[in-house]
Amino acid sequence: MKTTKEIARLIDIALSARKNAYCPYSRYRVGASVLTASGRIFAGCNVENASYGLSICAERTAIFNAVSRNQREMKAICVVGTSAKPCGACRQVMLEFSTRDTILYLVNVSADSRRHTVTKTKVFSMLPSPFDPLASGLLSSPAHPRNTARNNDKKKKKRSSRGR
Repeated sequence: MKTTKEIARLIDIALSARKNAYCPYSRYRVGASVLTASGRIFAGCNVENASYGLSICAERTAIFNAVSRNQREMKAICVVGTSAKPCGACRQVMLEFSTRDTILYLVNVSADSRRHTVTKTKVFSMLPSPFDPLASGLLSSPAHPRNTARNNDKKKKKRSSRGR
């Protein structure tokens, strides 16, 4: 993210999405937004179901919203809630559509929703030993965000080694 304005917009969109959460069972509202490599922002909220296993978190809703519009590389992800921290399933899904540089903003909203604190980290730091479809050989698509990033890293290394 380049500017404070862009970050504020990403947070505002996630805060707005949080208002749409359907959470009659837990009453735990979460909103999320993702900024794709093309510069588009997509939002999501948590949607619960009486059969709890059928519920979906805000983070996955936002990512699936982006992917359904052919946006597969996340540049930044924002999660908003009281003690906002993605669950394990969301962390794995975020990793699938992130590069090593994808930024994660965790926005902790106070109980009265009057103030919030923002923690900035990277998606890859949230899941220390992930299942990696690239490393396992299951995903070898050159268009995958991490393959693209990996290929760019290899090109940079080749260029820097030529200058020696």
